[in-house]
Amino acid sequence: MNSPQRVVSPADLRQWTTDARVPGQPSELSDSACILIAAGYLAPTARATVVRRMSLGLPIPVPPTSFSELRRVQRGILHAERKLTSTRLPGFVVPIIRSRMAGLVKRRDEAHRAVVTAKGVFPSGMRAIRRERRENIYLELEEREQLFAALLCTPVANISSSGARWAGTDALDKVAGVVDKVAGRAGRRQMEQWADEVFGTVPTTQDSNRGSTFADGYETLLFVAGHYFDRIRTNPAWLSDHFEMQRVQVNLNAELAEISSDIVALRALRVDLDRARANGGFDQGFAAHLAEREAALRPVWTELIDRVQALISMCETVESAAVELRLLNEFDRATTIDARIDHLLSRSGDRELSADHSRRLAEQVSSGEEQLRIYRDVLQGNIAQLGSIAPAQLPPRYEPNK
Repeated sequence: MNSPQRVVSPADLRQWTTDARVPGQPSELSDSACILIAAGYLAPTARATVVRRMSLGLPIPVPPTSFSELRRVQRGILHAERKLTSTRLPGFVVPIIRSRMAGLVKRRDEAHRAVVTAKGVFPSGMRAIRRERRENIYLELEEREQLFAALLCTPVANISSSGARWAGTDALDKVAGVVDKVAGRAGRRQMEQWADEVFGTVPTTQDSNRGSTFADGYETLLFVAGHYFDRIRTNPAWLSDHFEMQRVQVNLNAELAEISSDIVALRALRVDLDRARANGGFDQGFAAHLAEREAALRPVWTELIDRVQALISMCETVESAAVELRLLNEFDRATTIDARIDHLLSRSGDRELSADHSRRLAEQVSSGEEQLRIYRDVLQGNIAQLGSIAPAQLPPRYEPNK
């Protein structure tokens, strides 16, 4: 998935979401991508404020560790709480779990302060607050709280299944099997490592050939969208003067936030449909109505796949253009070398070789610039495709599914 040479087809993308797995071990999402994906959980006005702040280059909240680490911390807390309340634990295990959970809660509280009340991100004086409100770039305290709750759901690959995904007894079995050894033979550091593994607060090590797994297909699609957003946003070709017009034509920040909004809303609807089916599916008329409404949602998923695929196509175009741009840069450096050679050869009266070299170099540069023009035309089509997919009409308000 990280390889620029890999071409991702719509069938590949659909298979990734079906399996909740992507190939390879992609890097974790950037802070910007995490914030924009979390903005998908907010109401439209708050989401627009987040997008506007980021598009203007204003500060964004950053936790002491990454947002991916925050997700692992949250899953560890939830698992520890579930074990303490729903499982009968041996007396010598409870203090270990409580101690570990207290450490995780402390880390979450530090991240909460960094996101909600951090200094230097949002103004504290009334005059500055009123100015930002007039400019529609101020995120209210309640909206920041909602943003933090959404950041606890940041898409993360390979969260430990021992604590994060299953509510069974596997973690308890591990406790019973190794706690005596840990307490009797190991030191504090080994106990901390063991606790991390049990509570799922560190990524699991998996065979790269098997790929990276996610909680479900919705989270997979969110991660893929954020991953390719990062690749486009940081690509030197995209940031170059050659694509200045294209950068004006599409707001990548808004696109990722809207994709996230629709994916989150669709997942919330599917959860509600499953709950309604479980509670009232015994009535045939009601079950038929639910099946009809579920069928109506299927085109929405296809539209979301197409929107993310358009983002992937943009990335592939930009990365191909980056190769041509590097060649042009090499040609520019070669021009300076050629001038020095010209100077040296002019003293001996032999200019013919240098002239031939200059002509060949000019032909190469012309070819590279023509190729960049072609990439600009292709990227123009990618942007047009991205804008032609109408966003799905989904409910405006929903809560994070923690």
